[in-house]
Amino acid sequence: MKCLIVDDEHIARKIIEEFVRKTDFLEFAGSCENAIEASKKLRTEKIDLIFLDVEMPEMSGLDLLKTMKEKPQIILITSKEKYAVEAFEFDVTDYIVKPPTYARFLKAVNKASEKNTPAAKKESAEGFIFVKVENRLVKIETALI
Repeated sequence: MKCLIVDDEHIARKIIEEFVRKTDFLEFAGSCENAIEASKKLRTEKIDLIFLDVEMPEMSGLDLLKTMKEKPQIILITSKEKYAVEAFEFDVTDYIVKPPTYARFLKAVNKASEKNTPAAKKESAEGFIFVKVENRLVKIETALI
């Protein structure tokens, strides 16, 4: 999974980058120090997973989510728990409170990896397919098609 790190704190970006690099099924695609830079990168590169801070200057991580038409999986990493409820309204994959531990990071990326597995391939043999509608997977019986 290609990963992008978006955080205005240099040390936070480095910690997550280190975690990404030592996780064999993740590929480090870069890091951005603000949401505007990330928005530009997302227009030119396919990213599967974003590690996203909430509080950043000029544009917050949640504001970035509001501007995205197609969202990759999102793991919010922030120092404040108060954004958790709002974060899940955006259907984020997970929410990690800073400072992250590798164990908590791994739990979140394992969840992302499971969601990234093409569900349609697993289920189609059982008479179902999954179709993406408004950034959500909808299960449809193939007999009804």
